[in-house]
Amino acid sequence: MFTGIVTDVGQVRHIEKRGDTHVVIGTHYDVSVVDIGASIACSGACLTVVDKGNANDRWFAVTASAETLSKTNLAQWKVGDAVNLERPMRVGDELGG
Repeated sequence: MFTGIVTDVGQVRHIEKRGDTHVVIGTHYDVSVVDIGASIACSGACLTVVDKGNANDRWFAVTASAETLSKTNLAQWKVGDAVNLERPMRVGDELGG
């Protein structure tokens, strides 16, 4: 579940079309605590982390399907674009904002 409160503004680092679209996003998040398979809302779209960098080179990668591209603005993303990021809430997290 997401609250809609943006907790980081990432940057598109790389885009590659491989059938689906693979996107690498730079972040300020500590990616050492982001699991492969975790959900991150990227400019409002819930996407699944499929790869990630290390604590020094902070990035994660997601894959967007054709359906996702047709229903969101992700098809217009280009390298250098800013991306609003939000991690899912955990039990006990504040719902305020």
